[in-house]
Amino acid sequence: MPVVPGIDVSYWQAGIDWPKVRAAGMRFVFIRASDGEKYLDPTFSTNWEGAGKAGLLRGAYHFFRPSQSPERQAEIFLKVLRDAGATLELSAVLDLEVIEGQTAERLIARTKTWLDNVEGALGRKPILYSNLSFLRTYFTLAGGPPAWVNDYPLWIAWYPPSYTEGMTPPLPPGWFQWAFWQYSQTGRVNGINAPVDLDLFNGTLEELYRFANAQMTSTPVEHVIAEGDTFESIANKYGVTVRELVMANPQLLRVGEKLKIPPAVAIPQESASPGPKTYIVKPGDTLTSIAIKFNTTVAALVAANQLSNPNNITVGQTLIIP
Repeated sequence: MPVVPGIDVSYWQAGIDWPKVRAAGMRFVFIRASDGEKYLDPTFSTNWEGAGKAGLLRGAYHFFRPSQSPERQAEIFLKVLRDAGATLELSAVLDLEVIEGQTAERLIARTKTWLDNVEGALGRKPILYSNLSFLRTYFTLAGGPPAWVNDYPLWIAWYPPSYTEGMTPPLPPGWFQWAFWQYSQTGRVNGINAPVDLDLFNGTLEELYRFANAQMTSTPVEHVIAEGDTFESIANKYGVTVRELVMANPQLLRVGEKLKIPPAVAIPQESASPGPKTYIVKPGDTLTSIAIKFNTTVAALVAANQLSNPNNITVGQTLIIP
């Protein structure tokens, strides 16, 4: 069964080196934005920007407090996204973990209110996250969940004693399939100096990009090797792993030679404007600075503009922004 690895992070994993995370093979991340009516995760903007620059597909999650107003919690979550200028690739996530003395009926009703409010604002159904025991125990009426739960992608948390390839998580009664699985909360990933949750997407990398309403560049990009370049620095620049780069270029690095950059960059389609967006190159601009400015990548700019040399752009040149 094909799966794609990813992680989810919050304040507890502050100071992440995102290029190293991407080079470790992670392809997506869910980032905590808020908790209840008042708490805003102070690392959200930094994590969001860093993960995007490194080429990971991103989602944002809200920790739900069922004893508090679901409308207000939705407002807080959406405000965090707006303030960070965050366009979600993997959609919003509602994190269900606590009951706070509420009945199942009240929990379910308030959950649906948050989901409806966020979907109305973003135009896309959120993802439901919870653990197997919580869903079995609390998110049930007359022996099962409300029928509408299967309209939403499920991100299930279930931790086996040890994960082996091909393993799948059990589902609570009434749930038909899972989209994401959090299989460990004590993972170790290069670039993160703390334990981190490990996740899997249920499908291939191409299916993950379709789920995210994104596409991968299909046009190979070439990089002219400069003095001081390393496989790691080039991989980080273009948002690919060192392994991908070496597999595409088994030769030694020599200044002036060309490397092929494998096409593995996400271009979110949902944020595209009705017509092509252009940018006129200004003094001091580089493709890297332009990519950061428009939340895209060097490889995507090279492909969209059919540039033969990504290190050579001129002041006054008009670039298409994918």
